[in-house]
Amino acid sequence: MADGSDTERHFRNCPLCEAGCGLEIAIDRGDQSIVSIRGDALDPVSKGYICPKSQALGGLRRDPDRLRRPLRRRGKDFEEIGWDEAIAEAGERLRHVQARHGAESIGYYFGNPTAHRPGLALYLPAMLGALATRQIYWVGPVDQAPKMMASALMYGSAWSVSLPDIDRTDHLIVIGANPVVSNGSVLIAPGLGRRIEAVRSRGGKVVVIDPRRSETAAIADEYVAVRPGSDALLLMAMVATLFEEGLVDPGRLAPWISRLEILRDIAAGFPPEAVVEATGVAAATIRRLAREFAAAPRSTIYGRTGTCTQAFGSICNWLIEALQILTGNLDTAGGAMFSPGAILSPGTLPQPGVIPAGRWHSRVAGLPEFMGFMPAAALADEMLVPGPGQMRGFVSQASNPVLSYPNGARIAEGFAGLEAMVSLDIYVNETSRFADIILPGRDYLEEADFPAVTSYSMIRNYVKWAAPAFAAEGVIPSDARIMTELAAAIRDVPPEQVEQELVDQLLHAAQALGRAECRDVAIDDMRASLVAAPGADRIYEIMLRAGPYGDAFGRVAEGVNLATLKAKPHGIDFGPLTEQMPGMIATADGRIDLAPQLLVDDVERLKKERDTAVKPSAMLLIGRRDIRSKNSWLHNVPALAKGKLRCTLMVNGDDAIRLGLADGEMARLSSGVATLSVPVAISAEMMPGVVSLPHGWGHGGEGTVQRVAGERPGVNANALIDERLLDVPSATSVLNGIRVSVERAL
Repeated sequence: MADGSDTERHFRNCPLCEAGCGLEIAIDRGDQSIVSIRGDALDPVSKGYICPKSQALGGLRRDPDRLRRPLRRRGKDFEEIGWDEAIAEAGERLRHVQARHGAESIGYYFGNPTAHRPGLALYLPAMLGALATRQIYWVGPVDQAPKMMASALMYGSAWSVSLPDIDRTDHLIVIGANPVVSNGSVLIAPGLGRRIEAVRSRGGKVVVIDPRRSETAAIADEYVAVRPGSDALLLMAMVATLFEEGLVDPGRLAPWISRLEILRDIAAGFPPEAVVEATGVAAATIRRLAREFAAAPRSTIYGRTGTCTQAFGSICNWLIEALQILTGNLDTAGGAMFSPGAILSPGTLPQPGVIPAGRWHSRVAGLPEFMGFMPAAALADEMLVPGPGQMRGFVSQASNPVLSYPNGARIAEGFAGLEAMVSLDIYVNETSRFADIILPGRDYLEEADFPAVTSYSMIRNYVKWAAPAFAAEGVIPSDARIMTELAAAIRDVPPEQVEQELVDQLLHAAQALGRAECRDVAIDDMRASLVAAPGADRIYEIMLRAGPYGDAFGRVAEGVNLATLKAKPHGIDFGPLTEQMPGMIATADGRIDLAPQLLVDDVERLKKERDTAVKPSAMLLIGRRDIRSKNSWLHNVPALAKGKLRCTLMVNGDDAIRLGLADGEMARLSSGVATLSVPVAISAEMMPGVVSLPHGWGHGGEGTVQRVAGERPGVNANALIDERLLDVPSATSVLNGIRVSVERAL
């Protein structure tokens, strides 16, 4: 959009976290540079809010370390090669491993950035189809799998994740999350600090439960310190209070609830008085939290990473849902709502009566799959332990599991021994340095932009499309083209065949699963009506037109299509979330399961935790977020890397005195797996007995090329983690509540 000068304005969404804040980016048409980046005041969801990460877009674009041509390994070094040669060799290497060892000998990992790169996300099925392997890994088992496990067991779909309707609630509990800094996760509600303040300004109450008095706690009405890993005990005691004091009232959902009595009987064994020692929270406080939650006109709970990456993550997220159901706050405005998704996403639709867990298991440790993905804890063993089915090849897509997975040293050892490895990445980082071929994608601003996979976590029904702001640099193909050509090379078929198969699969899904009017549209007519060229836009066009607000390929006059969306540079807001129950329940009996057997079976383990609680003198490790950081992505951007050190060990002042630690000096942090030396930051935010170290650091290592990150590498918190520590039902890695020893470094 030109404004009559040499400046052109583009309205896009920030791709650097799930919030996807609306951006107004000014481009100089002459030298094709970024003039400014600011919040889009007309974006209906973010309303002008942005955080410092948005300024990284310019730094990423200019970064001299960002790859612009494919690399091929030559001994310990890499050489640049052409795209055709790189794709052909990558496909040949992977095809050779398949032929020699079988399809299951290749692993695939796609990282968090995939959700913000439409081409990578939408063409992932083509790549997975080409490899035909079950060895698929993703970020969920170190992030959100327990939340999705609870949804799968209770509602029948892992993608039916409830969202706190924060814009209409009167009472908000935040547990194990810091949304003021993270901007929300599995919750697309940009500017959560503003939204939390709005709850308070309209007379509501905000409570934060966390081992650290975080930035979110600083603006809340009440902060409750809880010992790491004990959240499930606290939540169970709140459920027990509701039953004990006659506060249970599911409201209109009562006819669609099953096994309430089983939950009641389980909770009776966890009265508040029984969990005080384990949680560090007074019984009177627990009872008051439950009473206030039940009494408020509209209440909701937001639990996130801290409730997932712990030993009882699945139980935590079960109880979060249960508290909202028992008080009549599920599927109601101001409570917890469900997003139907503004586009058709076939992969997120439930299969009634099918629980997507434990259908197969890892070769070595026998760990269960979930949603078709293998747990992080299985990866190193699958590469390192010999035997039939041993992983011999690997594809890493926009990921860095050496830093993001527990005990990355073993994963690095596994990568070093592979017969073939291909990385889709823009850097030579701690993971891609092991690759034989690295395929870098375009700069974000050189691709069209739209929310391809995040509709299920938006707190409003919203769609948007944005054109590329810049022409592609050099001859770098689009993400969609890279995925198509690599899948074709693996299968030894033309890329056009891969593209057509993907389109046809989606068109059949649109006819069968899209809005009702799509049932009467012939596949050939659907295909003929498409206007986008082959690529991610065409895939998105199908999803949009078959979605709940789409034009059903011309059958619904008032429906949207790609052309109408392109005419709305700030996107289209279809309004707040609406009631979805009981239509979205996909359990075998068509009722919400308040006591899923898999989680009921895990309660015995919770009882043992209650009865053998960690004493206050034990040091427990938790992670933390920083507004200028995003996992391991952005540490090579000078604008975000500058300033104070962010990879520090936060320690309570009393603990620092007891341990002989001084602010800014080095401490030795040890677990049973590794020992790290890290600078100390004494902070009144930390509760006694708890220390905090952020995730995503530990840069460097032979062969990496990220010079800014290398100057301030930090340490890898996940190196301390024993990958065998798991939330049992979901096989999610335990990253919080880790027992550590802390002493002054000599």
